[in-house]
Amino acid sequence: MQISYKASQRAADVIAALGRTEDLKFSPSNKLLAIAGYEKNKIAVFHIEIAKSVHGTKITLTDAFELYSKELNEPHGLDFLDEETIIVTNRSGDAIFLQLPFGGTVSNSFELAPLGVISSGSAGPLSGPAAVSIFRMDQKLYEALICNNGSSNVTKHLIDLSAGCSVKRNEILLTKWLGVPDGISISKGGHWIAVSNHKMRGVFIYEYTSLNASSEPDGILRYVFSPHGVRFTSDGEFIVVADGAAPYLHIYTKNGSSWRGVHNPIKSLRVLNDEEFLRGRFNNRPGGGPKGIDVDNATNVLAVTCEGRSLAFFDWKAILENTRIHSDPGENQERDAREQGASELGYELEFQNRLNRELKEIEEYTKEIAERTVATTVVTYESSASWRITAPLRRVSSALRSFVVQQPRA
Repeated sequence: MQISYKASQRAADVIAALGRTEDLKFSPSNKLLAIAGYEKNKIAVFHIEIAKSVHGTKITLTDAFELYSKELNEPHGLDFLDEETIIVTNRSGDAIFLQLPFGGTVSNSFELAPLGVISSGSAGPLSGPAAVSIFRMDQKLYEALICNNGSSNVTKHLIDLSAGCSVKRNEILLTKWLGVPDGISISKGGHWIAVSNHKMRGVFIYEYTSLNASSEPDGILRYVFSPHGVRFTSDGEFIVVADGAAPYLHIYTKNGSSWRGVHNPIKSLRVLNDEEFLRGRFNNRPGGGPKGIDVDNATNVLAVTCEGRSLAFFDWKAILENTRIHSDPGENQERDAREQGASELGYELEFQNRLNRELKEIEEYTKEIAERTVATTVVTYESSASWRITAPLRRVSSALRSFVVQQPRA
C-alpha cells in the first residue's frame, strides 16, 4: 500500500534538511504539498505530480523551495487558503499569512514578511496556536479555526483576502472538555469539525451549527493515545487520525450519514517501522509517531510526515480495499444507533475525565514520594556516624573560612 516516489535533486535536498516536522497539507489543486518544519522554523513546499493509471499511482516531486520568516517560531500547523496563500500557526508565536513565490525562479529559499497576523498573548486572541483548518465561505472570504494549546480552546476568525488578509472577526468557538487541542479539520461542506483532544486521548466531533464555548461534542473517536494530525477525506466518509505516541494512524467511518456517537477505528495502519519510530521517540519524547497527515482531494493518496520519517505516501484506495467497512444502516437502525451513541458519548466523556483525574493524582503522588525520599535521605545522612565524626572538622573549616574573609587586604 505504500507508494514509492521520485524526487528532483532540489526536492530531495529539501526533504533531507527538514528535521522535526509537524503538519502537512495538499493545496486545493493537489499540485503543491506544504510541510511545517517545526525545529528549523521553516516551511517546505513541494511541487507534486500524482498520476493514476492501471499500473498504479505514480508520484513525482518535481521541485521544492523553503520559506523563512522572522515570524516563524515553532511552526506547528498550516493550511492553504488558495494556491498562493497559506496560514501558519506558530506554537511559540502568532498565526501568520504568507504569500507563496510563483513563476520561474532559480532560488529554493525565500525570506518572507507576513501578509497578515493574528496575534497571541495580550496582543491578540491566540495562546500557543498549534493547528488550523480553513473553510472557504466566498471567493475571497475564509473562516479559520485555530487550536490553542495554551488556553485549551478553539478560536474562529473571519479572513478577507480581498482586503489584504485582514481579520474581520475573532471569537472563541469551543472550550468545554478540551485539554491541549492539537489538530483540527473541517469537513469539505463545513458540516462537521474534528478536534484532536490531546489530554482526553481522543478526537471530538462537532456538528458545525450554533456552537459556543459550552458546546458538548456530538461524537468521539476512540483508541488514540496521543491524537495529533486529523483530516476528513474530501468525500466526508472517513476521518484519518495520527497517533503521535505510536507508529500508527487510525481510520474511522461515520454511522450512516452521521458522525454522532462513539466510534472505534475501522483500521489502524502502521506507517513507521521500529527504527523510524524509536528515532523520533528518542529525539522527541514522548512522541515518535506520525504527526502531519493529509489525503489529497481526489482521495487517491495519503501523505504522512514526522521526525522519524520526513515524507511517505500510501495508496488510499488500496487501504480501503483491504478494510472491512460496515454497510449503511436503515432508518430505524440509524435512529437506534443515534440514541445508543448519545448514551455511549456521555459514558466516554465521564470515563476520560475520571482517567485524567486519576493520572493527575498519580503524578502528584509520585512527585510527593520523590520529594519525601530526598528529604529522608538528607535526614538519614545527617544522623549517620560519619556525619557526627566529621562534625569537628566541619566547624574548624568554617572558622578558618570566616577568619580568611575577615582579614584586611594588603
